[in-house]
Order: sequence, then C-alpha cells, then structure tokens
Amino acid sequence: MQRLFSLCSLCCLSLLVAPSGESSAQGRSTIYLAGDSTVTDDAGWGKGFQAVLDCTNLAKGGRSSRSYRSEGWWDKCLAAKPNYLLIQFGHNDQPGKGPERESAADGDFRKHLREYVAEAKALGIQPVLVTSLERRRWNDASQIDPSLAEYAVATNAVAQELSVPLIDLHKMSIERYNRLGPTAVRAFEPMSSAGADHTHLNAEGSQVFGRMVAEELLRLFPNLQAFAKPTTDRAEPKKTVAAANQAGLSVAESEDAITVAQGGKVIIVYNKLSPPVPTGIDPVYARSGFIHPLNTPGGRTLTATFPVDHAHQHGLFSAWVKTTYDNREIDFWNLAGKTGRVAHQRVVATFNRETGAGFEVDLVHQTVSEPVVDVLRENWKVVAYPTDGSYFCFDIETKQQALTDKPLIIQEYHYGGMALRGRVEWVRGEKAPPGADENMKLEPSDFLNDLGSAREKGNHEHARWVAMVGELGGQSVSVAVLSHADNFRAPQAARLHPSKPYFCFAPCVDGEFAIDAEHPLSGRYRYLITDAKPAAKWIDEQWRSWCGQPQ
Repeated sequence: MQRLFSLCSLCCLSLLVAPSGESSAQGRSTIYLAGDSTVTDDAGWGKGFQAVLDCTNLAKGGRSSRSYRSEGWWDKCLAAKPNYLLIQFGHNDQPGKGPERESAADGDFRKHLREYVAEAKALGIQPVLVTSLERRRWNDASQIDPSLAEYAVATNAVAQELSVPLIDLHKMSIERYNRLGPTAVRAFEPMSSAGADHTHLNAEGSQVFGRMVAEELLRLFPNLQAFAKPTTDRAEPKKTVAAANQAGLSVAESEDAITVAQGGKVIIVYNKLSPPVPTGIDPVYARSGFIHPLNTPGGRTLTATFPVDHAHQHGLFSAWVKTTYDNREIDFWNLAGKTGRVAHQRVVATFNRETGAGFEVDLVHQTVSEPVVDVLRENWKVVAYPTDGSYFCFDIETKQQALTDKPLIIQEYHYGGMALRGRVEWVRGEKAPPGADENMKLEPSDFLNDLGSAREKGNHEHARWVAMVGELGGQSVSVAVLSHADNFRAPQAARLHPSKPYFCFAPCVDGEFAIDAEHPLSGRYRYLITDAKPAAKWIDEQWRSWCGQPQ
C-alpha cells in the first residue's frame, strides 16, 4: 500500500434537493450528499453537482465516517428523509487524523458505512456510496500515486456486500488525472502563493468532477433525468472541428502539436510539448506553448527555436522578464535563471469554420523554485483567415489572468511581452554565431514599423505594426505583426533587437503595471506573412481595416 498523505484535514457532505415535504408536493426527487471537504461547495465537487441536479449540501470539512456521526451531521441527513443520499468518506479516516476521526479501512470504516446504509434503508432512503476523490500526487512517470486506494476498496466491498449502488469516483478521478497529466490538472486545483492544493478543487474542478458524479447518478437512476438541468456546456475543455473550410483551411491536432494549413501548405504549428532539445543546448531551455514553424505561402520557415545565440527564444512566444510576485523576483523569459517559465497547459478547442480555422489553448506562467505557483493563466485564441494565397493571415487574441489573490507586478523594463524570433541566418555579424553551422551563410534582415523606422531608430518607438524582413537564398520574405488599437498602452512600445532577429511588443517599457484577479491583461495581434518585401502602405491599410479606422 502506498504511503498515505494527510494534507487534507477537511471532510464534507453534500445534498441534492428540495425539502422532503416539497418533494411529495411537487413530485421532485431530493438528493443529499454526505461526506468530507472534497464534497463541499467551496472546496469539493458539490457545486458542480448542483449545476446538473438541484441539491442541499450538508458537506462539512474535516469530518470522517466517525466524526460525521458523533457531531450530529448524520442525524440531520436522516431527519430530512431525502429520496437519495450520496455518501463519501475516507480522507479524514486515514491514520494520523486523531482518535476522534480516524478509522481503519479494513475495520471500523467498513462498519460505519454498513451502519449508514442500514439506517438510510430503514427510513426508505436510497443510499449511494461514493469512493473518495483521489489526491493529485504524481510519480516519476507522471502517473497518479494513489493515497486512498484502501478506502476505495473498502467502499467497493461494502457496496457489493449490501447490494448498494456505487459511484467509483476514486477510479474515475485517477483516470481523468492520468489522461490530462500534471500540468493540465493544475487548472482544477486551488492556487495560492503557497502553491497548489493537491487535495481540494477550485470552481473549475468542481464543475468537472461534480458533473461527473451527477452524470453517473443519472446513469444509475434514469428516472432522475426528468430533474436534470440542461448542460449544453462543460467545464472541461472540448476539442471539436466543424466541417472543412471551403477556402482550404485545415486544423490537425496530434499528441505533440496543432497544425493550421491552407491549401495543404502549413501556416503555423503550435507546440503542445517541447520539441527535442538539440545536442549542445542545455535541457533547461525546453519549452512548450509556442508557435514554430511559421511559414510563408512558398513554404519558407521564418522562425527559429533553440537558436544558438539565444536558446530561450522560441518562434512566436509570450513571456515577461522583470516581475515581482509575493516578494519573489520571477523571470519567465530567461529560462536559464530557473525562476519562472511559461508552458502549454491544455487545448480548449480546435475549429474550422467558414470565417476561419484555428484553436484555443491555455498556457500557464509558473514559478520554478519552491513553492511552485501557477501565477497566471494565459488563453490564446488563434484564428487563421482565408486569403488568396499570396500571403497568410492569422490572429492571436491573448488574455492573461491572475490565478491567486496576489498580483504579478510587471516592472519597467526594456523588453518582455508578445515576441517573435526569426532565423539564425539573420543574426547581424561577420560570421555565423558560436555554436552554429560554420558553413551557414548569414543573410540580410531588418525591421520596419509604421513610422518608417528601421532597427536602430525603431527600438522602443510606439508602433502600430512592426515587420521583420529578411532574405532566404537571396529572396525576400517577411512577417508583419499588427498590434490592435485597443491594446493596453496602444500604440505599444516595441523592442527591436540591435543585432538579433527578434522583436516584441513591450508595454512594460512605459512603466510598471500589475495583473491581478480584477485586472486581467488582454491583447490582439495580427500576423501577415509574405514571400516578398511588403509595401508599408499595404500593411498600414491592413491595420486600419482590422481596427476599423478610416484609410
């Protein structure tokens, strides 16, 4: 048996209802949930359950199968005489909880469940046993290391012995955790400056697992379907692709990436997992949650990942450099500092419509040193639009939200934000940078903004758009990034590197600001990719049309 964890001292009970008198008067079936904190409305799955079936929740934190009775909560359940009574215990029955609460899984715990079942049945109540929601403890293979298995086994045994319906939430939760993985599951965990709570659930987690319990109850008792609320949406992200776009746009998702193409030509690839780190590059630079490659209609790749001159820069990416969180200095950009990083968390949706094709994903801005805290969640909505094939066009709509009650302070700094990294061949110099192929031929590149400025003058100018233009094999290619007029501090300052092919829109250039629970940061950026040096007038027309401004 695995070592038992005792981080959760809360236990809870939940009930699904109208009062029993109303039940007979209105013909409704009442449901009560009895259990520990992992069933409560504020820390467990109770609230999500109520999104499907109306209920009364008597869940109480810190209670076990022993203390729930001794403190009188069980008597309140029986007195209500609900039609259905869901019962989940185990967390606070474990060793180390004290004699007033703990019960051995193969001893008094089974005895208590048997008594609960018998007393409910004697009053005409239908008991339903629920096995414990598992904690999120991961082994080295990123699989759940169960801490409540013996209590789940005991609950199963009593259900079989007494012929009582069972909802095996322990098994279902482990399967869901393992399928999603450690990073995605953190989206369901309460987060604070002390780190993630691996036992309880936040509001989103409650919706996922509460609905799971409710839908299993509906499967066991189909007659309850008459009382179920419409549930057209689901808290857990869904991946759906509509019929193929007539303009030839397509979206394909694999285990590693999401690819968006037009007419069979790849436009962008979003990396859900880090690509392999090249030989000679420190593994600390591995990163997920970025776009590379970004291609032209002619099939030329404009971006780089793990570039030898700046291995922490990856294609099209987002990160802050100089920040403070809970008196901690966090750099999410420079990975070698090992204070913070940005990573892909989950796919929310993929889609292909007449108006465009793309995907929606969540990324997490996370501290590296202990305690590990998910400071921000960043949502990207990426949409590629049909074109005549002479250029590619796609948008990124980003929203960064604080995940704790403490703000992230973005300090004044000369770079940080939405960034784009070009090819190593575009590094300025006499020869290829150290670590690059010595036979690599450097090719010219530069920047241009809407003010008519190039690399040197354009650095930190407030630009509506910036274009990176370079040559590959002697032919010009470009990517222009348009910053929307409604963006924070628009027109935003743009950091144009003096020698390397990267730039970013950096509102932090104009001073400190905060992202907190009440003040998320949103932005919209449009990308235009060509196989030629674009005309500034054309880019400006595109920006004005996009922002709804007169030509």
